[in-house]
Amino acid sequence: MSAETSSSLGANAQHLLTTSVAWMDDYWDEAMGLLRSPADVVNPHHPQPGASHMVRESTWYALGLLLRNNSGDVERAIRALEAILTYQFDEPDKAYHGTFYRDPEEPHPPELAIEWRHYDPNWREFIITTIALILIEYEHQLPRSRVDKIDVAIRKAAEGALKRGLKATYTNIALMDAFMLCFAGDRLNEPAWVESGDAMAKEIHRLFKLHDTFDEYNSPTYYGPDLYALAEWRVYGSTPLLRQLGAEMEALLWTDIARFYHAGLHNLCGPFDRSYGMDMRRYVALLGEWIWLITGKAQAPFPSLDRPFAHSADFCFGPCVAILGAQVPAGVQAHFLSFQGERQVERVISDSPRRVATAWLAPDIMIGAQDTGGAKQGSTQFHPGTVYWKISSYEVGWIRLCNVWPVDACASANRLDVSGTGNFYFQIFAPGLDADWIRANHWQLPGLEVQVESSASGTHIERKPEVVEIHYRAGDSRPISCSLVTRLV
Repeated sequence: MSAETSSSLGANAQHLLTTSVAWMDDYWDEAMGLLRSPADVVNPHHPQPGASHMVRESTWYALGLLLRNNSGDVERAIRALEAILTYQFDEPDKAYHGTFYRDPEEPHPPELAIEWRHYDPNWREFIITTIALILIEYEHQLPRSRVDKIDVAIRKAAEGALKRGLKATYTNIALMDAFMLCFAGDRLNEPAWVESGDAMAKEIHRLFKLHDTFDEYNSPTYYGPDLYALAEWRVYGSTPLLRQLGAEMEALLWTDIARFYHAGLHNLCGPFDRSYGMDMRRYVALLGEWIWLITGKAQAPFPSLDRPFAHSADFCFGPCVAILGAQVPAGVQAHFLSFQGERQVERVISDSPRRVATAWLAPDIMIGAQDTGGAKQGSTQFHPGTVYWKISSYEVGWIRLCNVWPVDACASANRLDVSGTGNFYFQIFAPGLDADWIRANHWQLPGLEVQVESSASGTHIERKPEVVEIHYRAGDSRPISCSLVTRLV
């Protein structure tokens, strides 16, 4: 098989590749052999000081360099791989064995290391699945000594992953884990690893087929690695099972994404199980890179590269998307190019607990909600109620429901109904918004009027950078309900 090159890609994939790799070129540190972290100054929740470096993202860059193949690119990719391999943990008796430092500046995990705080176990899957692509396509361009070191790294990662006991419900990592184990077992002659990878794939598929959904539902960021792993299964899967199930689930996932995508508002409608932002044109959501392949950059839900944007390090993922390509069912592609008409959507996510997503999409407004059966706690990434509306030819306003205690929500035409206990609040973003226009039972927003019916015993308004928050209180453990009725103006 001849190696992939940028000239073999479609026009949109070529553009994503060349743009993302050129952007990464500016962060390359030859002395370290790694990318520096971009200064993500517009996102105070995820500061990335420019003095640190990125191990995982440098792997994506190495793939992009090999795919671009300009003068000096292969040599730089080899340099990056050399550096990346030095930051893998080789401690078989530790839970973090086989994963990698997130950045070389972070300290070694302490004796009683805590997952996520002191190390990230998912770096195994992210890095090794990308290295697998490099080996499949470009092994002949790498020094034999480097390939030998890579095989040692693959072995350590597989050993560590198998000890971890990953659950199939952790969708994006489980999908990559199945591919990694099958690839590692096939390459290193470990049939038991292939069996473990296929077993993980079967369990992911079994859970998916309950409702043709993933448990980690509707995420603008994590749908990115979902699609990446499924495309790896489809294109490079080491077993027939992977190739078959990958193609099947990939097509169904694209179909579900299309139901919730609004091309006119350039955003995925909520509710979001995990989201780092609300407007995909203001931060890098990995799903936006996949849609770029379908629509081109001009119509993609992706930030302008002419000014700072949040979650910017995820732009490094571009080569992984470009090399695999998006295989979207023919009847689904139109949803990403233009709005396909008003619709009400209802999707059962799971049965135990019963979780149901609802959404209503109209030409200039969309509302999303999730009923969790009172079973899902609030978090900074979980947005169980959302509203988007068009303010002008470019500007989009949004509202999101934020909670600590469980809440349940339902979306219907021009309406969001919420019930729960204790307290919750709404964040409102709209250019030109004045907090004085917001009252407990009526919000007069730029382009949108909202009537509020609530059982809350009290409310208060807080002005925050870029957003206004309105809090509705019922008191600890007391029931509370609230309904938003919207009207475009």
